[in-house]
Amino acid sequence: MIDIENDFEYFSDPEEFNRQVVYVDVHSPEAVGRDDARAADKRAIETFGIPSILLMENAALAVVREVKDYAVFAIVCSPGSNGGDGLAIARHLCILGKDVRVYIVGDPKKGSDDFKTNLKIMSRLAPEVLNTVNEENFEDFEHALKGCETCIDALLGTGLNRPVEGIFKKVIEAMNKFATHIVAVDIPSGLDCDSGEPLGVCVRAAKTVSFHRMKKALDLSPEYGGDVTVSYIGIPD
Repeated sequence: MIDIENDFEYFSDPEEFNRQVVYVDVHSPEAVGRDDARAADKRAIETFGIPSILLMENAALAVVREVKDYAVFAIVCSPGSNGGDGLAIARHLCILGKDVRVYIVGDPKKGSDDFKTNLKIMSRLAPEVLNTVNEENFEDFEHALKGCETCIDALLGTGLNRPVEGIFKKVIEAMNKFATHIVAVDIPSGLDCDSGEPLGVCVRAAKTVSFHRMKKALDLSPEYGGDVTVSYIGIPD
């Protein structure tokens, strides 16, 4: 495990943005952008035959190791791969006896195959924790954010390349307003992986658990990612 303290001289007050970066079984400090992150996943799956859901499981366990000392969670997911990570995280936290509420933003029926697999498992394991977020129940969602110890941001991943709009924008704004401690999965939702610029609106995380390699955006905009743990999830170099 490598522990690195970082100061960012390009801010007027560097002390305000001090962060801790820890590499867990990752031996390269290289920071990658959107295309390189996607290529690494694709090579692991297509060249080496590693099932994508196995990488998702390893990613989920990496996050669980970082948050297992908390007791009450609100986990915010979309139907994509990042949301699949969130559902797998929820499963492990439920098994560990934590108080978990999952909030799905978007249509679960349009989810990726791995998302649907993890949703099916959660539907059997703990259906009572699953919720969808819409305009009608938005106050309930805000109440859950206020009451949780840790909000897991598994909403939007590294592939995002357009402004966040609609209910997704409203959800991110609520997370920033009401959640006192946010842990982002791989990258804060709404942050452009290449430029580090918010795509309209962006989660401000206290901590980010990133996978395989540091993401460029986390170096460029540390005020959004907070402390960072970069974790090995089984992708070959």
